[in-house]
Amino acid sequence: SSGGTQGISSGGTQGISSGGTQGISSKTILGISSGGTQGISSGGTQGISSGGTQGISSGGTQGISSGGTQGISHATVLSGPVDSIDRVNGVFTSMGQTVLASQSALRGMSIGDYVSVTGSVVGGGWLYADGVEISGDAYVPGATPVMLVGIPRQFDRAFGTVRVGDLTIDYTAALSRGDVPGDSVLVFEGIQPAKNGVMVSDFVHQAK
Repeated sequence: SSGGTQGISSGGTQGISSGGTQGISSKTILGISSGGTQGISSGGTQGISSGGTQGISSGGTQGISSGGTQGISHATVLSGPVDSIDRVNGVFTSMGQTVLASQSALRGMSIGDYVSVTGSVVGGGWLYADGVEISGDAYVPGATPVMLVGIPRQFDRAFGTVRVGDLTIDYTAALSRGDVPGDSVLVFEGIQPAKNGVMVSDFVHQAK
């Protein structure tokens, strides 16, 4: 042993342990644990929990609850026409919002259906559906009432408009009631004269 390149230990490059790159543990990149990038847990990005962005709960931004942005419950969060359905990803769009829904709800749904969604607001332009009721009445643009609970992302107070998700809402008709929208979660009620067009809201209030 000692001094030059050795088969077992000490000084130079070694076959088993100490000083250089090691097969099992200590100091540099390791196969199982300690110090560098690890296969299962501790220190780096992890598959299920702790430290980084997580799929379900704790620590980062979350879809439903705990730690980050959390769902804001409201009895009915949307009433409007179905604009698109993505059964693969478990969502549909309506009134410029993306709604997370069960496969059973999506299976019974068609584009153009007038739906009422109960659930919660989980982010700007995102809703979570506890339940979806499909009306037997046909949706008529500009005549059938629509309603949305959402988080405003951009106000244009000079023109009396606000963006919620991908929807522009004209709330000037609500100003006569003294309804001046704030930056919290708001309820908008009114009509949508054209498909995928601007919503005209004559009643705006804060969600409770």
